[in-house]
Amino acid sequence: MKSDKDKIDKLITLEKENNLTNHILTSFFNKGEVIAEKKNNEYIIWERNYWVGTFYPIFKIHFNGLGEIKEIKTELSLNGKLWRFIFGGLLLSFFLFALIIPIIDNYEYFEFTDLIIIGIYGILASGFIWVLKKIYENETKYLLNDLKVSIGLELEENIEKIENSKNEWTLKRTFSRIIFYPFAIFIICFAIYGIYQGTVTRGIFGIFIAIAYLYTDIKIIRKKSEDF
Repeated sequence: MKSDKDKIDKLITLEKENNLTNHILTSFFNKGEVIAEKKNNEYIIWERNYWVGTFYPIFKIHFNGLGEIKEIKTELSLNGKLWRFIFGGLLLSFFLFALIIPIIDNYEYFEFTDLIIIGIYGILASGFIWVLKKIYENETKYLLNDLKVSIGLELEENIEKIENSKNEWTLKRTFSRIIFYPFAIFIICFAIYGIYQGTVTRGIFGIFIAIAYLYTDIKIIRKKSEDF
């Protein structure tokens, strides 16, 4: 009988080291490939798909002496961590140099409307980060479940049963959709306006992120409604 390690070996199509260079290359190439760094009792596996792009997860799989899985840990890829740091720095720089410093330099002219502007930008930034986080979490769960099914750790029917048993209309989830659906639509409209004004790259990126969130969330709701 084949061990879990043997089954995973069959899924792996490329072997690379888990370093920043290889993850950067994966972000541009190797779509659909199952890539791994193999050690004696640990495999580090990753796969880039369409929705997560650069922000794909890696799975750290630990085996016992018989090649059976003891533990699976997930974390963001090194390239994803790099871009998270870059985006965080850009966002912080924008707040610092475009909002905070000008207000401090002209504090004698500070008005309540300035506080409202900071609040609005803060809400937009938080919403944008939440959308990215939600996409990453959904795709990570999907990839992990797909891996478990492929090696026989879980049955697809059991995973679907567990997922379908979760209530998608709890107070928390309903409230978040009331907030973030209009926010996603606002991002799309704002991005279209940005494209019209000449900021094509940022506009396309904004549209992609907003549509990705709406698509994945609505897909989950529709699937559960059909199964129910």
